[in-house]
Amino acid sequence: MSETQYQQKINTYTLGCSLFAVVGSLLYGIDSGIISTTISHGTFLEYFAPFTPRIKGAVVSTFSGGAFLGVLFAGWSADAWGRKYSIMFAAVWALIGGIIQAASINVGMLIAGRIIGGFAVGIMNMVIPVYNAEISPPRKRGLITGLHGQFVSIGFGSANWIGFACSYAHGPFQWRFPLAFQCLPALIVLVGIFWLPFSPRWLLEKDRIEEAYTILKKLHGTETLDDEEAFEAEFLQMKEQIRYEMSIKARGFKPLFQNKSNLKRLTISVACQAFTQLTGVNVMNYYQTDLYKGLGITGHTVLLLSGIFGLVGPTFNLISILFVDSWGRKSTLWITNIAMAICIVCVMALTAVFQHSNNHSGKSAAIAFLFMFSATYSLGYNSIHYIYVPEIMSQEVRAIGTAIAVEVNVVINVLLNQVSPIAFANIEWKYYSIFIATNLVSAVFVFLYFPETKGKTLEEINELFGDEVIISMKEITAVGKPDVEGAVAVHKE
Repeated sequence: MSETQYQQKINTYTLGCSLFAVVGSLLYGIDSGIISTTISHGTFLEYFAPFTPRIKGAVVSTFSGGAFLGVLFAGWSADAWGRKYSIMFAAVWALIGGIIQAASINVGMLIAGRIIGGFAVGIMNMVIPVYNAEISPPRKRGLITGLHGQFVSIGFGSANWIGFACSYAHGPFQWRFPLAFQCLPALIVLVGIFWLPFSPRWLLEKDRIEEAYTILKKLHGTETLDDEEAFEAEFLQMKEQIRYEMSIKARGFKPLFQNKSNLKRLTISVACQAFTQLTGVNVMNYYQTDLYKGLGITGHTVLLLSGIFGLVGPTFNLISILFVDSWGRKSTLWITNIAMAICIVCVMALTAVFQHSNNHSGKSAAIAFLFMFSATYSLGYNSIHYIYVPEIMSQEVRAIGTAIAVEVNVVINVLLNQVSPIAFANIEWKYYSIFIATNLVSAVFVFLYFPETKGKTLEEINELFGDEVIISMKEITAVGKPDVEGAVAVHKE
């Protein structure tokens, strides 16, 4: 069997590990999405009255503020503790944050719980894509890493339906139960984390060669002789490349700025994360209930639409992760940027014309284009920004580089969450014009500067940035069977 055929396989163990890891992604989706329906419940607004636009912005954006701290912490912990223990640590804090939010007796306590919950999911949001990228076979890395975005979408959609169901409840249960529900995935992660393997690449960084070999064997190994040789070639390339990178690695942030290739990686990664927020997706997500109300829709219909809206993401994101390893990352991003800009133009125009009218067809068309926007985002950025950033980073800077890029995402999210309720209150539909412009600018930048990474090993991606690849898979397979004993017994050298 060829090396290409080998790299296309996903065994049951790899799939199981990646699916368990993304339970943390489900937590992120629930925790970030539950607030959009919670803040529209009558009992919630009555309990925390007066719930002004500024307080609403604070409740939403402090979650992102906590996420900023979480991502910053994860940039250190993912290297120091490893990907596995960082996920476990995040689950503990997610449980604490969920309990505090559900038990809130005032706005201050609610905000404190949101900050803690944000801290936890910030860690998850940075570490889980890195972990899944490092355990996946090269030609299916888009699918495996993209599971993070898929489960974030499922979590967000689930949060909308939980909010809709609880709208029929009475008293504090109407909003306390949805906030408490986020504790469930945190508990699942805490119970099962001990069976999750360490990232083999992280183990190689720590010079734990035999452990890395054993785990990678379970993740990528098969029973046939041809596959066995391809696996040995993969491990040899991984081991030697990481050994080389660790031998020249400086401490702290220096590796990101001491050579042009890492600086280019960082620039593109930051741009990718910034463009993700500047699509306007979280403004649409967090304030969709306000958008519906602005179109004259009230009552349970608002939450029902939120629930249906939440199904769009997982549906189209699934299509994305199934085909992204064929479509590629670059073309999918810039094409969806243009499509999202068109959708926003339509939402803005229809809202401007029909917002204060009795024309139900016009209002329905505005909602339809909002749903089309969500579908387009899910086909492109929703998973790809999680896939692309960790995979273009070299091993020496993967954790800290990904953390910095995600921090930019979080900062823009905080800013938009503070500004958006005030902007909608003052300039209404005109606010959409900002995201038309940002999507078009993003499309041009991606088309001109983003390299394509599909199908390459994480080590081979280094070549796209002008770095040396110590051992090429093609060279290994051309020579014949790799030096298996030498690959494993490095600790004896």
